[in-house]
Amino acid sequence: MSTRKAPVVAVVSPKGGNGKTTVSSSLAVALGRRHQTVLVDLDVHFGDVEYALRFHPIHRLDDAVRRLQENSKVDLSSLLATHPTGVEALCAPSNPVEADRIEPAEAFAVVDRLIELGRPVVLDTAGGISDYTLGALDRATHIVLVSGTDVPSVQAGRKLIDTMTQLEMSVSKVHLVVNRSTTRVGLSVKDVEAVLGMSAVLEVPEHPSVAAAMNQGSPVTESSPQGPIARAFFDFSDRILGVDDVVVRRRFAFGGKS
Repeated sequence: MSTRKAPVVAVVSPKGGNGKTTVSSSLAVALGRRHQTVLVDLDVHFGDVEYALRFHPIHRLDDAVRRLQENSKVDLSSLLATHPTGVEALCAPSNPVEADRIEPAEAFAVVDRLIELGRPVVLDTAGGISDYTLGALDRATHIVLVSGTDVPSVQAGRKLIDTMTQLEMSVSKVHLVVNRSTTRVGLSVKDVEAVLGMSAVLEVPEHPSVAAAMNQGSPVTESSPQGPIARAFFDFSDRILGVDDVVVRRRFAFGGKS
């Protein structure tokens, strides 16, 4: 990359089921168009990055933790699984028992080493506000808050923003992504924005192509790269990377709404 610091993107949502992994995997592929990108699954107990990107990982986060403890100079990039798009990933442990053997500090020692590689890093987190979520927030240059249009999801997002404020974390880093934005059940996007006190930078519609892509292990940015949803992700990823700031300084949404 250039002299600009490689972004570290934490994808978060305090309520589960909002599509964090869909957003994380799609965004990682979008970032990977321009720079070799690393995706880390910090939903250590039930992470599904491997399914979202059809990985069959040989090494996982718990393996990386052990390798780093055994040898502080180990090349962690050699443990990453590689996607056909070029995205590299460190998947979650294979089961909750293995996950319980890892301490957050040990996992973040691995994350910090991967950040030192100077590549864009996407951190996919679990629902809730755990030590893993807080660690990801603390390291992030950009925070992607994924919200649905249902009231519990939006209220949980509000609590996360309030928690960040109380912990003196920078809310200016937060980018709101509204998932299933076109659903006919729940709040409007404008309602979500009003409650959370910020404008959405990306709206992901409720569309068969998104669900099908996830089920097939091929993010929409890979499976339908010419479609409007993928293009919105590409525009957002360019904003994160600081590519063509004048052009991309607008609101990215399905259908090119600005």
